[in-house]
Amino acid sequence: MKKAMLFLVALMFSVGVNAATLNLSKADAGFASQEVDVASGSTVLGGGAVSEGPGTWFSQFNLYSEEDTYVKIEWSFNPKSNFTSAQLGFTSESDYPSYTTLIDITGDYSFTVFLAAGVNYAVDILNATRDVFKYDVSVSAVPVPAALFLFAPALLGFLGLRRKSAVAA
Repeated sequence: MKKAMLFLVALMFSVGVNAATLNLSKADAGFASQEVDVASGSTVLGGGAVSEGPGTWFSQFNLYSEEDTYVKIEWSFNPKSNFTSAQLGFTSESDYPSYTTLIDITGDYSFTVFLAAGVNYAVDILNATRDVFKYDVSVSAVPVPAALFLFAPALLGFLGLRRKSAVAA
């Protein structure tokens, strides 16, 4: 009976684990359009389009969470061949304009970062060459693994079994 109760308690903890709620909003753009497709939730989506013309463009989004959480930021570009030169930046509002994460594009358009609760962050494309294409950004909260909550009850169960067998001997 104790094992069944322990299992039910562990199951309730694992089901109750949710990812943090994120909020994404448009900040600023130069020579690019911007839109936010999904503004809040555990996954938020934004993007835009770049028009023709010489020079460079940029796109900046604001990101906010009321809980401490890790997030995965992924950029995609269509057609990918038109995205030739740029930097992907991430920073907190207090550190702006210097970036805590600044990646020159080399093929990987995703990275994982930590968001502190109640702090505004900037998720930006900077110094990009201007060619015609569409760009998208997806920010998704990394959930706490259920194994973390299952480990503690299992460990307590093993300690209980050890104590029970030691008394029987």
